[in-house]
Amino acid sequence: MDEWDLPLEETGEFDQQNDEGTSAADAGWKDELNLAEFPIAALTDRIPDGQTTMVFEDQLERRDNAPIIRRLTILGTHKHGLPTSLDDEVLVGLIQLTKRRSNFTDARVQFSRYELIELLGWPQSGQSYRRIEEALHRWVGVVLMYENAWWDNVAKSWVDEQFHVLDNVTLYDRERWRGSARSGKSGKGERGGSKADKPPLPLSSFRWNEVIFQSFQSGNLKQLDLEFYLKLRLPTTKRMYRFLDKRFYRRSRLDFDLRSLACEHIGLSRSYAPTELKRRLKPALEELEQLGFLEPLGPEERYSYVKRGCWKIIFIRGRSATAEAQDPAARQEQQPSELVEALKARGVTARTAQELVETHPPGRIRTKLEVFDWLLRNEDRRIGKNPAGYLVASIRSDYQAPVDYQTQALAKPAAEKAKRLAAAQQAQRQAQDQRDQAREARLRAAWEKLPEAEREAIRAAVKAENPSLGRWKNVLEPLYLAALEARMNSAAAGTATGQRLLFSSES
Repeated sequence: MDEWDLPLEETGEFDQQNDEGTSAADAGWKDELNLAEFPIAALTDRIPDGQTTMVFEDQLERRDNAPIIRRLTILGTHKHGLPTSLDDEVLVGLIQLTKRRSNFTDARVQFSRYELIELLGWPQSGQSYRRIEEALHRWVGVVLMYENAWWDNVAKSWVDEQFHVLDNVTLYDRERWRGSARSGKSGKGERGGSKADKPPLPLSSFRWNEVIFQSFQSGNLKQLDLEFYLKLRLPTTKRMYRFLDKRFYRRSRLDFDLRSLACEHIGLSRSYAPTELKRRLKPALEELEQLGFLEPLGPEERYSYVKRGCWKIIFIRGRSATAEAQDPAARQEQQPSELVEALKARGVTARTAQELVETHPPGRIRTKLEVFDWLLRNEDRRIGKNPAGYLVASIRSDYQAPVDYQTQALAKPAAEKAKRLAAAQQAQRQAQDQRDQAREARLRAAWEKLPEAEREAIRAAVKAENPSLGRWKNVLEPLYLAALEARMNSAAAGTATGQRLLFSSES
């Protein structure tokens, strides 16, 4: 693993991301950084009978220290087994519910399964309710054993930790009735009675384990585009997106050892040869390329040969990069020397200014500078006889801006920036929706032209790879089209290869 591959925790950029994420960015969805680093669930929704353990590990090369072996062991119970791809999706939803309920201030979270199903975009059906219950029971039973692999954001160190993800879950069965009522369904008797006849329905709840909850509270979080994540069709794509989205922070290019990435961070089998690993990763890469998260690369650009059995895989961030990476003001925040000079110009000593810039997020410092200048212009008594001392204290203690603090210089650029960003995002979504619709229409047309025998063969192959999704028609249909697209691409590649061979022989 080279310098490009170092996690945020080891680069020094980690704290800036966390601290900046505690201000205006708190309105968004979140992902816990440790959970994005290694897989904590299988890529399928069915685990082989008797398998109750999964292990992932890598070697972390560090700039100024000896490399360390990081290892994660996942232990499932005999009754509920190991977590699966849908369980992983449920866990992402639980993180969002915690953000929504208390902004990570309470380890116990009240919720309804109806709300969680709506958040995940699943159908409001008995199957979804049962699947949520299975996931919750599994996360209570699963034990995660991190060896030099859990980042303690308070100690700023990799540590050993062993814990259950959830300490307990309380479920009220009557939530099902609430979900049915919201879906426009009603039954007879007690279920069909008036609202006045029913007692208030208690909410279900879950409680996070102390280890993972402390990680939330320490700011070990990153922004997550939940809409984009839930739009992804394949478990491999979702797993790859979360990992790369973490590593792309303020970077546009990443490269990894192919086997380490595919087996230890995505979750593919270690028994696969490099050729098979590339084949298994291809659908996920194509999906992320089509959605603009990754820059499209050909095989010669995507993979770099190192030695026999060893390849590098290269990623370049695509057009749907984070707003922070695209926004000029965000890029300006990457230049701490400007902030040091701005503090010194307002009477702060050079040493203190440097310390403030190194230990506090740029966004906070810029805000405090603007408030400080406003107070000076208005000869506010709050700054007292030592304006520079007030400025330093306001940054360290994160003073709240006065209620009457309003300036056109602050409000107008912020509004214009938000407007430009919203317009760009809307145009990007519309363009992507049009591409998605055109692609789906093309594939559906090709599907209709297929002989029934070939369609049945594709259905059988997809169901064999996803045996537990047999009743999930809305999930299976996109997988059928994806399998058809893969066959079409493979056939096109074969034709191109044949043409090159024919041309070579003729010449």
